[in-house]
Amino acid sequence: MKILLEEKVLGKHSKKNSKYYWILETVTGKNEATEFAIDYFPASSETGYIQNIKEEVLEKINSENVFSFAYEPKEGDYLSIKNNLRKNEYLNMIFLNNTWVEEIYMCSYRNCEEDIYATIKTGVAFLSENEIFF
Repeated sequence: MKILLEEKVLGKHSKKNSKYYWILETVTGKNEATEFAIDYFPASSETGYIQNIKEEVLEKINSENVFSFAYEPKEGDYLSIKNNLRKNEYLNMIFLNNTWVEEIYMCSYRNCEEDIYATIKTGVAFLSENEIFF
């Protein structure tokens, strides 16, 4: 399994020409807590190629730098890899305790009510198996 998350500002043209793209976010501040409860909906898709290889993706991203730029993850960073052709296929990960983990349910690890997230970088994801790029 080879994974490369290449930095690219995503516009209409670049997203249309790639099957997978990614968005990397980080916590930049806090909001005041509210008393509204949030229902937890699935944050990761249940089917699709990205879900079939998610264990390999997590193993790779936790063992080496898969980004095309220098990047040191910090606690709470959030990474989404999405299929541009099938909107319901994606993998959301959060960096906790020095490890990337899948966030299956939205806001189950993140404090969505208080944390303010900002996009660090975006780009195109190349996922290959047996030297075939998707």
